[in-house]
Amino acid sequence: MEIAHAEVTRPLKGTSRLRNAFIAPNRLETRNWELLAALGSFRHLQTLEDLRDALRQITRRKHVFFAPSCRSAIAQVLSMLPNHEVLLPAFTCPVVKRAVEVAGKRAVYVDIEKKTLNSTSAEYAEKIRPGSVLLPTHLFGIPTDIEEICELARDHGCVTIEDAAAAFGANRNGRWLGTFGDVGIFSFERSKRLPAFRGAAIIINNDQLIDPAKLAAQRVVSTKQAMPFRDLAFALVHNVATHPLLYGRFTLPRLLRRSAKRCLAPTCETPEIPSETPFYSHDFHSYQAGLVLHMLRRIDGIRSHIARLVSIYRDAFRDTPIQTFLGSESDGAGLLRFPIAFPGRERSQILRLALQRGVYLETNYERPLAEESEHARLPNALWAAQNVVLLPLYKSLSPKNAADLARKVIAVETDASLYPAE
Repeated sequence: MEIAHAEVTRPLKGTSRLRNAFIAPNRLETRNWELLAALGSFRHLQTLEDLRDALRQITRRKHVFFAPSCRSAIAQVLSMLPNHEVLLPAFTCPVVKRAVEVAGKRAVYVDIEKKTLNSTSAEYAEKIRPGSVLLPTHLFGIPTDIEEICELARDHGCVTIEDAAAAFGANRNGRWLGTFGDVGIFSFERSKRLPAFRGAAIIINNDQLIDPAKLAAQRVVSTKQAMPFRDLAFALVHNVATHPLLYGRFTLPRLLRRSAKRCLAPTCETPEIPSETPFYSHDFHSYQAGLVLHMLRRIDGIRSHIARLVSIYRDAFRDTPIQTFLGSESDGAGLLRFPIAFPGRERSQILRLALQRGVYLETNYERPLAEESEHARLPNALWAAQNVVLLPLYKSLSPKNAADLARKVIAVETDASLYPAE
């Protein structure tokens, strides 16, 4: 997100616009009272079992395991499989790529379908080989055609690991996403629907594939149980810093100044070392389980509110040039973000015009995962990385603010039509 904003913020330095009440692109669903109330679970291991039982009831699956993070869960499952090749979308979270590498597997990237931003069965069919592992995602909570992908995998003797990190609570044809593949993975990381700093749940949908007892004992690296005090402090501060009264006046200007200082020249990114990061080395803590349980008790209310926000966005953009990606049959209540694009416009221009109107648009996954030499065969993934922006969806975002945001976004598109990109 910072990379995309780095160029556009320099001309805005010092502008009074930054004092407007900008809407934060993401606020934690975890309220501060929940962060403090969950401290009662600090030393109660039974809380982990309570959450496990809750997930068993939701998914109707017997075998549920916890992992330090979604990336760790993916690496953990892959490391137990004899398969050597993993097919995954070229447009998804970069940590998935690293998880495949950590597991010692070879990543093969498939393009995405432009209208849903997901790799579908059609894209996987172009690259599938007997014995591959298919790693489909439901990007931003938008369901892919997971039934067809699983059928394709079975027909070719392949394994499906369903990455439902961004789709907790989302349904497809009345069934929870994450329960279709041989293995499903939910995420409880900070940017997800039920944020508990880190953590993931592994759902075994095919217990003939992986021995549950071995999976329970398997870890990518040595792990430890540690109360996430630093993450708790960060979350408390984050909830204050993203409050509408503070975000535009104090938080966003600091973020933009940091973005403007970023070097835009290509840099060599240091790969994440599993033994040195809590995303691999810290087990899911009972305190974190307590947080998830608190949020699970109001998941129906969260889903209902998200569905209303999605409806507001869809209605606002229906007869405009702004492109949306959610099919009419999709479960809007399960979305994590509302992705849009401005066909024919330069995203850098859109971001600049948005800031001038008091709107900070989130971007994500700004490069395809594949090396640049492969981009020519991945045109849709490249297009998405260069064009998609994300609108917020969270419980504390009011319908009125969502409607105001949609109107401003439409105004930005109109501005762009009057002042085409250079």
